[in-house]
Amino acid sequence: MIKIEKKFLFKLGENYSFINPYSLGVVCQSLTASECQKIKFLADGIAIVIYARLFKKKSIKRTSFDDTSLAPIVFQYACHNNLSIALVGGTPENIRQAKSLLENKYPGLRILFSESGYFANQDAYQSCLDKVVSADILIVGMGAGKQEQVLLDARAKGWQGTGFTCGGYLDQIVQARGDEYYPRLLNKLHLRWLYRLLKEPRRLSKRYFKDYPYFLIKFGNKIE
Repeated sequence: MIKIEKKFLFKLGENYSFINPYSLGVVCQSLTASECQKIKFLADGIAIVIYARLFKKKSIKRTSFDDTSLAPIVFQYACHNNLSIALVGGTPENIRQAKSLLENKYPGLRILFSESGYFANQDAYQSCLDKVVSADILIVGMGAGKQEQVLLDARAKGWQGTGFTCGGYLDQIVQARGDEYYPRLLNKLHLRWLYRLLKEPRRLSKRYFKDYPYFLIKFGNKIE
């Protein structure tokens, strides 16, 4: 079962991930029930919020790791409390640019380690896990299933920090050059999905119009 929290409560030492209809299906198929219990899930996008309200009689808030929601809170908290951050995800060039843009956007942000999510082999992956163990906050953007597994594997290595999956956020901040990715009006109207669809129609058309309804029908009963 996937328990979706009603709202975000920042608690150090927890793993947080963000569920939309697509990632719901991927997570249900790639993680065990006991692994899911080790992660606090939040609703990423209006589709899960509406589904939970209509079919689960549960009122939850949309919480995403992006600049319209949680990302500024996490980075500002890290700055104010001098917490170190590890970033994992994207291509080598993408993660390099994302690190630079975040450091410029949040003066004093201490990014201890940054690594591409494309690992040459298992040894490279294990080496990455060894390095992130010393970080206070770990942010992983590698796609559904994989990014949650990184948090769990880091925890198994002895890491005791706070973890967040971030989906495509590292790519978004590079595309926007550190500015806001979503137009404010579309964000206010909960039309972020439409904006992304217009920017990436070939990649997202199938996901939004086929995978979203399919996974909600197949795995919606897994939502608590």
